[in-house]
Amino acid sequence: MTGRRPHTKSLRRRLFGSHLVVMVVALAVLAAVVGLIALAGDGKVDGDGRRGDGPSALLLGLAAAASASGLVSWRMSRRLARPLEQIGGATRELAIGRYDVRVPGADTTELDELAGDVNQLAHELDTTEHRRLRLIGDVAHELRNPLSTIEGTMEALLDGVVSADDDTYARIGREAARLRRLADDLSSLSSAGELAELDRESVDLAAIVADVVAQLEPQATAKGLRLTLEPAAPTVVRGDGDRLTQVLTNVVGNAVQYTDIGGVTVRSTSDESAVVIEVSDTGRGLAADELTRIFERFYRVDEHFGDGTGVGLAIAKLIVEAHGGTITATSPGDGLGTTVVIELPVVDGGSALRTG
Repeated sequence: MTGRRPHTKSLRRRLFGSHLVVMVVALAVLAAVVGLIALAGDGKVDGDGRRGDGPSALLLGLAAAASASGLVSWRMSRRLARPLEQIGGATRELAIGRYDVRVPGADTTELDELAGDVNQLAHELDTTEHRRLRLIGDVAHELRNPLSTIEGTMEALLDGVVSADDDTYARIGREAARLRRLADDLSSLSSAGELAELDRESVDLAAIVADVVAQLEPQATAKGLRLTLEPAAPTVVRGDGDRLTQVLTNVVGNAVQYTDIGGVTVRSTSDESAVVIEVSDTGRGLAADELTRIFERFYRVDEHFGDGTGVGLAIAKLIVEAHGGTITATSPGDGLGTTVVIELPVVDGGSALRTG
């Protein structure tokens, strides 16, 4: 909801004021008409000593008062209804996909806030639509490259241009693996609504972290990076081991991928209420406005995340939140590294079990 603009009145006050104005106008017109007719009378009285124009003056005054109050009421109702008509028109435009529509502010607090909410909705829908279109282009690009490589290699094999050796098959296998990763990412994102149903069991989170680090260490070594795991006592929590492995693989893998010099450090700590995992790198860093947006679906920072589909961290966020936890990122700025913090609460009010 947007903040209240200055010089706006509440709808309740404005409606009360409009009714009060209509009543005052009606009474004023009635009194004026009756007074004018009385002054304009010829002073004649009937047999009972009453002015003969009394009833007609009253009727005329009532008619004039009704006409004046009706006119004032129509004008004020029109003034109140115009913002609602604009908001209604904007919502209809949004329904047919015109997300660039905006509603001007109103001079009534509630209507002004409603207009602001509609504008915010339009902005979010417009942003999502642009991301959707960009995702379609990214997916098409990701599909086109490996498919072109596979197609070209197979044609070369059929023409006898290249030999049917292990290197050729390995090249085809690598491109097929790229297609598999893309399909897995999209499948995980499409099934995000099912993450509330987790296969909870007792898992050693420290062991999962160690396995992920061991799995990604060859990738870090190939880039000349140090992938360091700080020692941590075994910590047993209730959670979905496969999903937590997916989260850590995404987070640590991103840190390795987008770090060129230095290394990545993974540490975990726990207490009676939560387990905290920190993944710190010496990589390219993030600007302040990117720290939360990197967890949005389909969002990619061109410089930092130009090689992926922009769904890995979004999936990680969904999984962590399905466990009742949080995932955040901090960075001093561009070129100064990034730290991703995953905090998972102890499930069912129990304490994390530290064994060994």
